[in-house]
Amino acid sequence: MNMTYKAVQEVLRKAGIVISKKGEVHRINFFSGLENTAYYTTSLQEARDRGLAMARGAGRLQASAFTKSAETERRISTRARFG
Repeated sequence: MNMTYKAVQEVLRKAGIVISKKGEVHRINFFSGLENTAYYTTSLQEARDRGLAMARGAGRLQASAFTKSAETERRISTRARFG
């Protein structure tokens, strides 16, 4: 299968992942993602596959962050009542 950069960019963008290219190196990351979540590769196929995997995992990360936030809020409100 012959992929183009533009086709991969569109697929990843719909999934919430941004891709950029400098020379032969592709960089993928979440929209507004920090450097510690970026992934670099020279393979366009790998960039697409890894980007889609990141997008699938993002739902779990967001849910986990929400759960931790709710637990923290619950602990704070409990301390306020029993303080």
